[in-house]
Amino acid sequence: MNFMLMGEYHNNLDSKARIVVPSKFREELGDKVILTRGLDGSLFIYSTSMWESLTEKLRTLSFTEKESRNFTRFLLSGAVTLEFDKQGRIIVPSYLKDYAALEKEVVLVGVLNRVEMWSLDNWNKFMTDNFNDLSNISSNLFNSN
Repeated sequence: MNFMLMGEYHNNLDSKARIVVPSKFREELGDKVILTRGLDGSLFIYSTSMWESLTEKLRTLSFTEKESRNFTRFLLSGAVTLEFDKQGRIIVPSYLKDYAALEKEVVLVGVLNRVEMWSLDNWNKFMTDNFNDLSNISSNLFNSN
């Protein structure tokens, strides 16, 4: 399946750690998703098919290499399978909520094959810290041919 998740949405985490995932994302993701620790202080949400693709790639990594073991542990130890309720919500387990410093305001960002979940503060910090570098980064990425 060829995923194209994109966009930025702001929602609130309720008192039971539930968050509504936008319908545009739910349509791409399906009924069940995998939520896990992400990079840069975010959480990653994958469809089950994208998760299977990712874990197949992880299986090819050498278990004798420390970086491979550590990354695989990091990603898989935090993973949980979730289903959307009738309101399109998922419940964020407390250990993931703590990892991503989620409080009330949450930003959900579509990034090609996954959705990233950020605390508003961490998202704003990421954008501020990286804004000035983006033109240099894009130049390097697209002019490397």
